[in-house]
Formats: sequence, structure tokens, C-alpha cells
Amino acid sequence: MLFKQRCKNQNFLIILIIILAVFGASCTTTGSSDQAVTSRGDLNPNPVYYAEGSGDSAIEAMNAAKRKAVKAAAADLLGEAASSGQGEELDSFINSISDFTPYIIRDSQENIDSSSSGGYYYYLGIKINLQAVAEKLKSEDILGGQIDGREGNEYSLPDQKKPSVKVADAAGVEATAEANVAEEQRVVERIIPEATAEELAVIREYLDSLTYMVYFDEESAANPFLSRTAVTSANRFLDTEGYEYVDLSQIERIKADQQLVYEEETGEAVSIIQWIAHKLNADIYIEINLDTNSSTKNGRYYGSANVALNCYNASTAEGRGSASYQTNPPAFSTVSEEDALANAVSSAVFKGMAAAVAEAENETAKAVSKGFKYSLVMINTSDSRMMRDFEKKLERRVKSVDRISFSPEESVFEVYLIGNISDLEDFVYDTAESIPGMEGILLVMQRGNSITFDTGM
Repeated sequence: MLFKQRCKNQNFLIILIIILAVFGASCTTTGSSDQAVTSRGDLNPNPVYYAEGSGDSAIEAMNAAKRKAVKAAAADLLGEAASSGQGEELDSFINSISDFTPYIIRDSQENIDSSSSGGYYYYLGIKINLQAVAEKLKSEDILGGQIDGREGNEYSLPDQKKPSVKVADAAGVEATAEANVAEEQRVVERIIPEATAEELAVIREYLDSLTYMVYFDEESAANPFLSRTAVTSANRFLDTEGYEYVDLSQIERIKADQQLVYEEETGEAVSIIQWIAHKLNADIYIEINLDTNSSTKNGRYYGSANVALNCYNASTAEGRGSASYQTNPPAFSTVSEEDALANAVSSAVFKGMAAAVAEAENETAKAVSKGFKYSLVMINTSDSRMMRDFEKKLERRVKSVDRISFSPEESVFEVYLIGNISDLEDFVYDTAESIPGMEGILLVMQRGNSITFDTGM
């Protein structure tokens, strides 16, 4: 009996030990699983990378920082051995990128530090789209590490540690913005040294509101794909920099649908592209000319592009400067010569647009330094001496006044001033008040840049 009871106790102890062992194993497994989750949580398909860059312009400095960040992420995806063994290919891959938009998560850019003293400098934090980087590396046959060439892979890396750089406070940001505005004012002041502070502010505001339209030279465009690539790259630059621009699809839609209207209105005296630019209220039209070359070496395709960007006033076709850019070194691709050429064209246009827009702004500032043109119509002008007095006194308030026509019923003037149509209206009222007999002047109509008054005679 005692033996049986002792066996029962032993069996109970054995069962208890087994239960405790199983429980302990499950606890250990759970702990391991939690640790694995934590480890995976440190990895991110869109990790934050930090990099610094400098250049002659803000966009050049920011692009230099983005290039370093994307290159660092690409190297980490490939692993140390693969990236060091394919250093030349990785450099060529990074240098061929002109538009970093696909490889960076939208609105993720953080300005860690910046300076515009003696050139531009930016220290940025940005989230990298590893999937896009990996797919591009695979397409260029740059493999290693996580990039094993297989389809359906998911890629992740840890966030880089944030650098210990003091971020500017709100006052610092405001001061930087004010400094940028002041620098822009100084640029305009160098172009138009005789302008007053008020006139400089008006011109700067006008330049900031310019709308651009970019298209290719139809007469020399041999490759429609490369021509569209060039326009798309130019528009990406304008969009990145915050400029207003006319989208390529708008141009092509109007070009296809309104050919007859264009011929009836112009008699083909101007190009259809200039007509479209005027119709869409563009201020500056930029025409792209391409000269490309390609070659193949050791199974790799190389392309170079020489790009000329000619700027015009969209309404008058007057020149507004030009710029050019040539790819160096050539872009390359493992896909085809056309792909290499597309990379070269995209890169050259994107980089050349900064100089083209700067030239357009400089030349436009010079052009408007004599003032913006307005049409002033005066009704009931029977007293020619009074109107001559009015013209002479108004001329003191504006850049210039030219009388286009005169009759007792109506006088038309061409007025140039650095200001808007409401400024001209105020000047007319102020001038009329100083001339006996014109105290009853009335505004009759204002449309666009034309304004009409009744003298009240």
C-alpha cells in the first residue's frame, strides 16, 4: 500500500516537472519571439538617412545631400563587400540620377542645418524608398546583399542616428527666410541699380509670380520620346523649386484640339507653341534643343546629351536669355542605348534649368525696369492744353507716358510704371486733382492692363 502511494507521488512529481518544463519552454519561446519582433521593429522599408551637400545654388546643395543619402542606402542594401566591389558601377548609377523624387518619401525632408554664406550648404534628413532604390539597382544589374535579383523581395534597413546638430528655432527659420528674401532683393538691385526700394519689391514679387511653359524645338526634334523626357524633366525642376508652370498634357491637348482656331486667329504668323503659351497666360516660354550621342561598350550602353534652353517672353517672343548643359560623364544603362540617352537627357535638362530660370528672371527684371505697360484712355478731352498739362504732370509719377492718339472725344496714352493697374488709377486721380477743370474725373472701365476715365469736362 505504501509502495503504491509512493509510486503515485512519484508520478505526480514527474507530471509536475513535465508541466513546468513545457511552461518554461513556452515562456522562453515567447521571449525569443518578442525579441525577434523588437529586432524587426528596428528595421524600416523607408529608413531615415542623413547627409550634407553644398553647391552654388540651394537646389544644387540639396540635390548633393540627397545623392549622398540615396547612395548610402544603396550601399547598405548591397552590403559592404558588394558595394566596395562595385564602387564604379554604384557611382555611375548615383550620378545618372537627376530627379530623386522616386527614391525619397514625399514630404519627409527635414532641414537639420543650412547656410547661404559663401555658397549654399544643407544638412538634410530624408526617408529613403528602399523598394524603388532596389528595383533600380536590379535593373542596372548591380547585385549583392539584399539585392539578390529575385522578384517580390521586401527591403528594410535601420534608421540612421540623428546627428547632434542644433535645429534652428522658429526665430532662426524666420531669420533665414528673411535673409533669402534680402538676397533676392540684392540680386534685383544689382540688375536695376536705379530702382527704389518700393520698385524693387514690386519687381521681385512679379518675378516670383512668373509662369513658365517648356516645350521642345519641333523642327529639330528627331526623337519624340527623348523630347518628351526633356520637357518632363524641366517641369520636374520647376515643380521641385515651386514655380508655376504649364503641364505638357495641357500643351498637347490644345495643340491637337485647336489647330484650326490657331490658324484662323494668327494666319500662322506666329508658332503654335507661342500662341498656346499666350493662351495659357504663360510669362516665359522655354524651348529645348537636344543633341545626343550614344555608344555601347562591354555590354553597357552609354549616352550623352548637349542641351540648349532658350527663353522667350511668351507674349512678344522677345529673348529672355539662354543656358546650356552637357552630361559629363556620360550616363549609362544595362537596358538599351535609348535608356542611357533618356538618363542623359533627363539629367542635363534638370541641371540646366537652374541656369535657364536664373537667366530668364535676370533678363525679365531688366525688361521691366522701364515699367509695365498700361493703356490709359481718357474720354471727353476737348481741351488739348488741359490734356497736355495732365500728361506732363502724370509723367512725374510714372516711368514714361506716350500719347498714342488725340481727338476732342478721346485721348489714348501708353503708360509705363513699376506697379499694378490700381497704382495707375491712384496716380490718375492724384494728377487730375491738381488740374483745374478735371476735379470731376470718373472711372468708366478697367479690363486687364487697360483703364478708361471720363474727364468730367
